[in-house]
Amino acid sequence: MTRDIPGSVEFGGQEIEFALTKTARRKTVAITVGFDGVRVLAPSDLADARISDFVRKKASWILRKLAMYAELSGVRSSKEFVSGETFHYLGRPYRLKIIRDPQAIVTRVSARGSSLVAPVLPDQDPLIAKSAVRSGLRHWYIARASRKFSERMQSICLALGIEPGPISVVDQSKRWGSCDAKGRIRLNWRLVMAPVSLIDYVLAHEACHRIELTHSRKFWRKLETVMPDYEDRIRRLDALGHALSW
Repeated sequence: MTRDIPGSVEFGGQEIEFALTKTARRKTVAITVGFDGVRVLAPSDLADARISDFVRKKASWILRKLAMYAELSGVRSSKEFVSGETFHYLGRPYRLKIIRDPQAIVTRVSARGSSLVAPVLPDQDPLIAKSAVRSGLRHWYIARASRKFSERMQSICLALGIEPGPISVVDQSKRWGSCDAKGRIRLNWRLVMAPVSLIDYVLAHEACHRIELTHSRKFWRKLETVMPDYEDRIRRLDALGHALSW
């Protein structure tokens, strides 16, 4: 079993902390930066000093990414879960409409035209009603994410020349998606609020990890073959990300 080893390097008067994982399966060093900080994957037989040198060489890029995530994490979309609020599905706006229904033991959200209708009990406490609407919306989004992600992944994997692997829709606040060494892909349900072009980017990114697990040159070349404008999509998703979190 591998475990994270805390590490740090200094660059331009700033300290960059990272979590290091060493494994015999790796042949090269890889760095990822996200809401959860900096992670470094390295071969088990590589000296710590060489790993630190590698991180230091990438310090400028790491600091830019950390600054971006720090900015995004400080801006969260505030929702009151009241009638008239706007929620998005596949990039399109929908107005929340809360109705009083004596049979609404469970709030099951449904889409009607450009509205998301959420029934609640007539005499329900406002705080309980708000929680029920939030839960109902979450379940509505998860159900549609499961179908939409599977549908879109089919065509992406066909373009990559690989078989679609298992997909899990999960609740995670700091990542859009991930792919483990066995090719199992996990996708954040909140992604289904984004435009289809940005959903496709995340799906293609994770699908390419089934071919190349690390962010190597081979990985980015493969992604570019199916999505030449992937860099633009990354920028658009980074700019939109905070608005999809509630």
